[in-house]
Amino acid sequence: MNLGNFPIHAEITGPLVILGFGSIGRGALPLIERHIKFDKSRTVVVDPRDALHQEIASYGVAHVAAAVTKRNYRDLLTPLLTKGDGQGFCVNLSVDTSSVEIMRLCRDLGVLYIDSSVEAWPGFFASAEISNANRTTYALRE
Repeated sequence: MNLGNFPIHAEITGPLVILGFGSIGRGALPLIERHIKFDKSRTVVVDPRDALHQEIASYGVAHVAAAVTKRNYRDLLTPLLTKGDGQGFCVNLSVDTSSVEIMRLCRDLGVLYIDSSVEAWPGFFASAEISNANRTTYALRE
């Protein structure tokens, strides 16, 4: 291992799906490019903002301008994560998406999953129906 050059240590054999392209996504994509071998033609960034299309395209990857919601996440993500051969990889860098539910979907599909945070669907953290202790990221992680 050469700590000075940080050589590539992994390869994604299936589609790479990145959820969100905010400040974390903008920083993560170049790191993924540097350290993980993957096929850019099988890579898609899912972010609802049309204004990001050219910036995302400048990396040589596709952009799906859609919000990941409780209603659509299975229908939206399943074909993206299972397209073609190999094992897919979901990199969740979004907010207001249920990390737990997307993680379960990935498990069901046999897709690798990583997340920058533990998130919930919108309204979870403000819900009066859930106790304060159960509305924390600690509770979500548990």
